[in-house]
Amino acid sequence: MSSTELVTLYRRFGPVLFSHFLRRLGDENRAMKATRYAFQDLIETGKSTERDVVQWIRELETPREVALTDSIY
Repeated sequence: MSSTELVTLYRRFGPVLFSHFLRRLGDENRAMKATRYAFQDLIETGKSTERDVVQWIRELETPREVALTDSIY
């Protein structure tokens, strides 16, 4: 995936991921951290169509790395 495609994907779905985790976690810092981990996972799945990505987001759990710490890093 090219850097342009990654930027487009993040602009389109980054806010959706953040909103998903903010509702789930209730904390902006943890939601930002979860968004970073989830976006990395999204790239690895290779999903890029809106339908596939939205379905994937609906099934997302909180990334383990976020659940284990309160740090934003």
